[in-house]
Amino acid sequence: MDRLFSIRRRRKNVVDIMTPQAMNAGVVDEYRLGFALNFDAAFATFITAPNTGFYDSNIPRGKIETQPTTGKDVRIVFDPATYAINDNNPFWLQFTPVTDGVPGTPGAPTLVMPDAAHYGTNIITIKGEAPNGSTLQIDLPRRMQDFQVTNEDGANNLLVGTENGGPMTAFLPLVGTQSMGHLGALGSLWVEGVGGDVLFSASFTLAFPR
Repeated sequence: MDRLFSIRRRRKNVVDIMTPQAMNAGVVDEYRLGFALNFDAAFATFITAPNTGFYDSNIPRGKIETQPTTGKDVRIVFDPATYAINDNNPFWLQFTPVTDGVPGTPGAPTLVMPDAAHYGTNIITIKGEAPNGSTLQIDLPRRMQDFQVTNEDGANNLLVGTENGGPMTAFLPLVGTQSMGHLGALGSLWVEGVGGDVLFSASFTLAFPR
């Protein structure tokens, strides 16, 4: 699936999100943001925003620049600390549009890194389970590079793809860290377990440090 939202700005105690206003047919009434500590965990809704957008009143107005949207985008700005989310640690968001009162298909889990991780000095690692027999899209906060993947399962293969609907590469169980051999910068991964849910880890670096 396409990304349902982008994180246009990440600073200390600020997550600034933009989403297209008309993502599907009908009238989008609201947008729900879910939070989890990992991509394979259950997401709990913590913000329900109207279709006009949302601004966390705990963020001083002078801290955020204006951004005209010309009616094409919806902006959601919040401070993780307002919702008891640790602003200094990575966390995951999931976005769900609600059309005519009916929740749509939730978007891919999206990694949100702390502000300090956006300057190209860290290796970022994620770890969790790829679902058996179905492909899970994992969206990264920005484009990443230097991917290293480890299949940590004792018996089952891990499939990893680099584009939606594209071919997937098999990573054998417990054979150590493997490079994906991909020189380009990626904003998403697609993972799938074969024969069972497969525990894996992936590390990468920021492609374009700011």
